Amino acid sequence: MLSDKGSVVISKYGILNTNIPEGHPFHGIPFPGDYLIGVDAKVRDKQFLPDYQTRPSSSQILLKNFAASAGGPAIAITADDLRATITLSSDQAVAGEQLGIAAELVISSGWHIYGRPLPDNYVATSINFDRDLVTAESFDFPKATPVEFKSLGETLPVYSGSIRAPGTVQLKMGLKPGSYIIKGTLHFQQCNDQICKLPQKIAFEIPVTIDPMVGAAK
Repeated sequence: MLSDKGSVVISKYGILNTNIPEGHPFHGIPFPGDYLIGVDAKVRDKQFLPDYQTRPSSSQILLKNFAASAGGPAIAITADDLRATITLSSDQAVAGEQLGIAAELVISSGWHIYGRPLPDNYVATSINFDRDLVTAESFDFPKATPVEFKSLGETLPVYSGSIRAPGTVQLKMGLKPGSYIIKGTLHFQQCNDQICKLPQKIAFEIPVTIDPMVGAAK
């Protein structure tokens, strides 16, 4: 912890949190940020967020960079020729915390699912969460491979084999301590060179425990 009276150093570095107005008790603090530094002293990852109340958790950083969670739950989904595993970085959090999430999809040989951008008559692969506990989610899906389908006269972005998409979920502020279920839906459409199956929506649930906020030491 460094003392920076008047936020002089913070301002020189250009990280003064301008979202907090003058007169607010927290005016003068910087934008929250995290760096992940490797054993070779190189920066491997960095994250800066606009709100002091929204911070990446250590479990989120581990899941994103090392495909390892801190004991978080993993939910398996099987649907026809697709298997998916949705992993939350931790099964415990506090209200308003941001957690890491990762989706691993395995598509059976001979089949593919779609990425973006995509015409309206196809369904792109996506994951969405109900808004009762989650205010926002994001997934970093890999770039899909353009494939020419001569029988359709189209070139479409597809995924085949296996893919991994790390991301984040933002929990709501004000959640009371206790056990909760985060509900989500996986959207996709499976096709091969001859046929396309109907688009599917597969619902899933991930348990999470909201811990009480730890008060300041007196």
